[in-house]
Amino acid sequence: MVRNKVKLSIAGAEYAILTEDDAQYVAELGKDVDRAIAKTMKENPRISVTQAAVLTTLNYADEFKKASTTADHLREQIKDYLDDASSAKSKADFARHEAEKAKRELENANLEIDRLKAQLSSVLEQLGRK
Repeated sequence: MVRNKVKLSIAGAEYAILTEDDAQYVAELGKDVDRAIAKTMKENPRISVTQAAVLTTLNYADEFKKASTTADHLREQIKDYLDDASSAKSKADFARHEAEKAKRELENANLEIDRLKAQLSSVLEQLGRK
C-alpha cells in the first residue's frame, strides 16, 4: 500500500503524518481540525490550546457517536425494508402461482363445459329424431 506523507499545521503546531489515505483528504481533515480548535479558542478566550483540542475532540467524538447511532438505526431500517420487500415478493410470487393455477383450472372447466354442451346437443339431437 502506498504511504503518503502529509504536513499539517494545527493550532500553530506542525505535524508530519504518514497515511495510506489520500493526501488531499488528510490535508482537509487537518484544516477542519485547525478551524474547529480556532473556533473553540475564539468562543473561550481563556482556555489553552490543549484545552481547546480536548473540547474539539469531545465535539468530534459526540458527532461521531451520534452519526454511528444514526447509521445503525438506518441500517436496521434498511434491513426491515429488505425483509418487508422479500416477504412482499414471496407473497406476490405465491399469488402469481395461484392465479396461473386458477387460470388453468378455468381453461379446463371451459373445456369440460364445451364437452358437456356437445354431449347435451348430441343427446337432444338423438331425442329429437325419435
